[in-house]
Amino acid sequence: MAQTGNSALQDVPAPTNSVQVEKATPAAASPDGAEEIVITGSRVITNGNNSPTPVTVVTVAQLQQTTPSNIPDGLNTLPVFSASNSQRTINNASGNTTGNYLNLRGIGVLRTLILIDGHRVPPTTQNGSIDVNTLPQLLLQRVDVVTGGASAVYGSDAVTGVVNFIIDKKFNGLKAQLQGGISSHKDDGSQRAGVAYGRDLFGGRGHFEASYEYYNSDGIDDKEDRPYGRSVYSYSGLGTSASPYTLITDSRNNTASAGGLILNGPLRGQQFVANGVLGPFVHGAPTSASTLESGGDGYFWKKSSLLARLRSHQAFARFDYDLAENVQFYTQASASESQNFNNFITSNLSTQTYTISAQNAFLPASVRNTLAGAGVSSFTFGKVFNNEAPISNDTRVRNVFVNPGLTGTLGEKFKFDLAYSFGMSKSRTINVNNPNTQRTSAALDAVTSPSGQIVCAVTLTNPGLYPGCIPLNPFGPTADDVTAFNYIQDNSLFHLTNKQHDLSGSIAGSLFNTWAGPVQMAVSGEFRHLTLAVDSTAEPTARPNCTGLRFNCNSVSGSVNQSNIIASARAKQSVSEGAFEVDVPILADLPLVQSLNINAAVRYTHYTTSGNATTWKVGADWHVVDDLRLRATRSRDIRAPTLNDLFAPVNESPFGFTDEHTKINFTSTLRSLGNPALTPEIANTTTVGGVYRPSWFPGFSFAADYYQISIKDAITSISGANITIQQLCEASNGSSDLCNLYIRPLPFSDRSAANYPTYVISQPLNVASVKAHGIDFEANYVRSLMGGNFSIRALASYQPKLVTVQFVGAPPQNAAGATGVPSWKVTGVLHYDIGGFGIDTQTRWRNAERRSANPTLVFRDGKIPAVSFTDLTVSYRVKRDESQAQFFFTVQNLFNKVSPLAAGAGSIGFSYPVVNGDDVIGRYYTAGVRFGF
Repeated sequence: MAQTGNSALQDVPAPTNSVQVEKATPAAASPDGAEEIVITGSRVITNGNNSPTPVTVVTVAQLQQTTPSNIPDGLNTLPVFSASNSQRTINNASGNTTGNYLNLRGIGVLRTLILIDGHRVPPTTQNGSIDVNTLPQLLLQRVDVVTGGASAVYGSDAVTGVVNFIIDKKFNGLKAQLQGGISSHKDDGSQRAGVAYGRDLFGGRGHFEASYEYYNSDGIDDKEDRPYGRSVYSYSGLGTSASPYTLITDSRNNTASAGGLILNGPLRGQQFVANGVLGPFVHGAPTSASTLESGGDGYFWKKSSLLARLRSHQAFARFDYDLAENVQFYTQASASESQNFNNFITSNLSTQTYTISAQNAFLPASVRNTLAGAGVSSFTFGKVFNNEAPISNDTRVRNVFVNPGLTGTLGEKFKFDLAYSFGMSKSRTINVNNPNTQRTSAALDAVTSPSGQIVCAVTLTNPGLYPGCIPLNPFGPTADDVTAFNYIQDNSLFHLTNKQHDLSGSIAGSLFNTWAGPVQMAVSGEFRHLTLAVDSTAEPTARPNCTGLRFNCNSVSGSVNQSNIIASARAKQSVSEGAFEVDVPILADLPLVQSLNINAAVRYTHYTTSGNATTWKVGADWHVVDDLRLRATRSRDIRAPTLNDLFAPVNESPFGFTDEHTKINFTSTLRSLGNPALTPEIANTTTVGGVYRPSWFPGFSFAADYYQISIKDAITSISGANITIQQLCEASNGSSDLCNLYIRPLPFSDRSAANYPTYVISQPLNVASVKAHGIDFEANYVRSLMGGNFSIRALASYQPKLVTVQFVGAPPQNAAGATGVPSWKVTGVLHYDIGGFGIDTQTRWRNAERRSANPTLVFRDGKIPAVSFTDLTVSYRVKRDESQAQFFFTVQNLFNKVSPLAAGAGSIGFSYPVVNGDDVIGRYYTAGVRFGF
């Protein structure tokens, strides 16, 4: 995990953290003998020792040695990443939530730019984020992580930094790998296999390489396979001093049960303890919330996945050819398919309550008689269908990326690069077992036909409306028939297509020299065209047709499907950019100034959707003495609104709303939509740091970089349902722009019940602010030891502040040091190899975390404890002639550490109660072999 610019690493052997079986041609050497590579974050600096911007360079071999699953998982062990999404981020089917989305410093995946070989990767989701599981991995050489603003070099999204996946373009030979893994609980089996080939052609003027890789993780389909999942932790309370959030176990909601609970009428409080058999509902221990109990016969969300299933296929090919001595043509292409699957939640109506006819044919005669005697025609029934398959999220993403281009030199001092890339991402997300409200209503209304058969009532009253309707028996834990339940289920789905055309070019070189050295300049331009298309089979605004249906159907504000639906959409955008960068040597060969360079860049961007933006960066690189180097940058960066931010289609859903204006509590409609008036976020970033390589301590280096990020006009979704927004609107007497979030039938001055809002708007606005600061550290020590190679590396990130103010007047929320974004993260790596034997250990530690970013909330249980996880790899290398093989055995979470409990106050039993980034699997074993010829 070498840090570019950490000059100690340029003069001593890099840690040999794994066998390098590929026979790659080394990068061209700079005149001073140091390795020269293209530095991510600049178009003019080619020596990492001279970059003012901190860049962490991680070889693929180093990542795989202790994290053999995949490259994104390895990257997420680095302290600079927090709150990234992965297989463990279980959620609903409104998107591919269990893909791998990298998040620098926890500031947001949309503020981290993803590149492959310096070119933008097209979005893979509707919101514009990129699932890096879809990128080819086997022929990757390294990953560069820029931890400073870089919009002046790369454009939008490079607010918190850049992650650049670099291809090994000179690989020769054949290499392959094969591995398998399983947890100590004998679940989440995984398999990985891949092969890569490369060779020179046409007497060395051409080169071809290609790879294919397969990866599969079985996941963990049920959170109850682990003790925390079976214990069903949650919080009760209001989060105040008088009623603090208090941890409870065996959480249950007392408004429904697995057998079905009668909620009103003469049989209120009775449940079906067996199929067709009534008995008392047993309450658990009460809590501060009237519906939440500990223990008892209530329900909790069952069957949620703990770890999503993941399967991926990745293929890559590259060809280059020297057209002339100074011109090279290349073309590279990749294709991938990634499929994720997770069980989201027990298959039920969103409210778990139904209106049932008192003469329902499945009810026992004694129950029907009791209800008839009391004059009851219907009753409210709370039921969860634990006996049936859950609602699940099945997402398949297919990516194609094609990138032809020309590189070369003009004369002796200039290099040029002209490239075109086309990227397309197609995803299909299926909401498996999504109940259809119309068929549910029909199936739950069972009557006896004149022939004595139990049928759906609509079959008799409107026989042409629901042909094939199968009545559903909900009265008992296992009374429901799978055939009837399958009748009410839909597999709603949407197809998403993102396309990106990108034409870019640059010329870089030296026009003249100063007394301190050559002045390097670069001019670049880029044109991008992006399109987004979403085709959904379940539109949120589609209303059910309630003809012939007596209960459980709402044609005014209901939806045809009951959960997790997304609207169709079309959007497009073109982006034109021009940039200039210069690196000027100011001083050299003076006392305390071996060299001093100033690096500056500016970029002008025009968006057809959101107007113009200018970004810039100024940096300084000061080599004080051989042992000490200092660096600093100041930049203005942007995140432009995504197509989804701008043009997300209307999505409507009913919700209970207490209106501060009319003092009425009733049901309104929440309308979510995009905002074409959005403008780019603006970020100002400062970094100051240095590298110390003491001559009195050979092999040791230390780097530290302070950063400060301030984002204004940040894009955030604002909902008029927020009580603070209502209060701000009222305080302004209707003059605030926030009042536009309420659509009322009458003027604002009318406070009567007739002016209750028809719609409450939820929409992205440029109203938030984000401020963050912290320090990144890296220490390295490399030496020979007892005839072998020894290295130790420690990376740390200290982030005490990540404060978001969602809108003016909202309370500040400091996410740093709260769940998922620890204020301290440390990763330590130790390696030793001698002969063919190698051993690697990696330990990740985070400090204790607050249970919420909201400082006003009070928790009885204090902070979530600190925790560390250790991984161990033992390997053995066998070499014979021109071939070699490395056998390895990795144990992740070596000590089988159980993550600290971090329950939430959300849906009971849905989420697994640990913070994002902590281990949920337990000890995990992987064995395999890598070999090459």
